[in-house]
Amino acid sequence: ILFYETSAVNFLLLFSKEYHFRFQADKYSAWMGMASGLLWGKVGQYMQWAHGFENEERRKMASVVQFSVGVALIAFWYGLFGKIGDKFEYNPVHPYVFVFAVIGWLMIRNCTRYLTECHSTLLEFLGRNTLETYVLQFHLFMSHNVQHIPVIIPGSDPSGPAAIKFCNMLLCGSVFLTMAVWARKITVATQISVVDLVKNLTGTMEPSLPKSDEVVELTKAESGMSDGPAKMIS
Repeated sequence: ILFYETSAVNFLLLFSKEYHFRFQADKYSAWMGMASGLLWGKVGQYMQWAHGFENEERRKMASVVQFSVGVALIAFWYGLFGKIGDKFEYNPVHPYVFVFAVIGWLMIRNCTRYLTECHSTLLEFLGRNTLETYVLQFHLFMSHNVQHIPVIIPGSDPSGPAAIKFCNMLLCGSVFLTMAVWARKITVATQISVVDLVKNLTGTMEPSLPKSDEVVELTKAESGMSDGPAKMIS
């Protein structure tokens, strides 16, 4: 907070005006994420209370109220801030007010039990790779001061036909998403390897449990039920 809410944030101008803007636009997203994590248990309790099967009348009332509050929050955001056409006027207040629209949408999206039990497989897939897409966009998907994407297909520059530019966007997006998925797999594998290495070095590694077929064969051998030598699987 001391960095973003004081003149110290102008340090980012040494790198780029675009970086200065981008980092300020998302400056409190991590804090909101942590707050959401802390409140997740309470949200789950509310959803169970509001949309459980034990009280049909309460469930209907909760759906109506939740939908109405969600619409009101989005209307509040749009009426006071969202309809501002000048981005230079809106951008400075965006980090503080957009949370109203997000919470409003989440309330509408989960206002009935049916909606809470539905999800988009595509968005679930994209959501699992959100961190990697966010980080790699600055390295792979954006160029020219984070305002354009690479031109791979000849003729897909800003003056080219819309169809060719669209194909170029799909090609760049496919490469970008593939790399993000690959980066996530590497991140998970690295995390597991480092954790196991630290456990080995500190002597806290728990011995791996034998597989179920190993347990069955060894149990038979010990009780004299095995038809042959005990099967040992390394």
